[in-house]
Amino acid sequence: MPGLHEITVTAPMWASDGQYYLHGNEFDPAGFTYTGFNGLLAPLTPGTGISTPGTFAVILTGTETGPLTVTLELHSTAPPPPALDPWDEIVEASLSLPAGDAFLIDAHDHTPFPSLAPYTGAPCRIRVHARGRDQAHDIGTTETPVEEHLIQIWPAPTTSITEHKLTDHVGTLSH
Repeated sequence: MPGLHEITVTAPMWASDGQYYLHGNEFDPAGFTYTGFNGLLAPLTPGTGISTPGTFAVILTGTETGPLTVTLELHSTAPPPPALDPWDEIVEASLSLPAGDAFLIDAHDHTPFPSLAPYTGAPCRIRVHARGRDQAHDIGTTETPVEEHLIQIWPAPTTSITEHKLTDHVGTLSH
């Protein structure tokens, strides 16, 4: 895919209602049900719920309201398999973001990350790693990040959702 570069950016991301999003021109979480949800990453398509590929994604946090630390890695090819030990949860899914612009974004349409436009208009893969969600959930609203996520995105054919690791309590609340 043209315009792809290896990029890594770490920044605070604001969680609202225990979530944040990856979306472009198509975004409508209305009517979303948790049926079949793994508790971390929901690839969605309006009107159909969880789908592979989704046209946008909801990422669930333990932080109800407040900042978390997010590292976004953009890849031109698949990254190595995930290291399981440092993380509580790791899930990956296919997305097919509509052509145009797309962002990793909070509920207030803010983002500290670069555009994901090079990953739109063709299938891509997103892998979400999370740790600290249980501790953040126990606090609720926070001023200081307690939770950390790693988001990896790369071009890839559509495949099913892969649940590499599901161990925290926050994820089980959403099943």
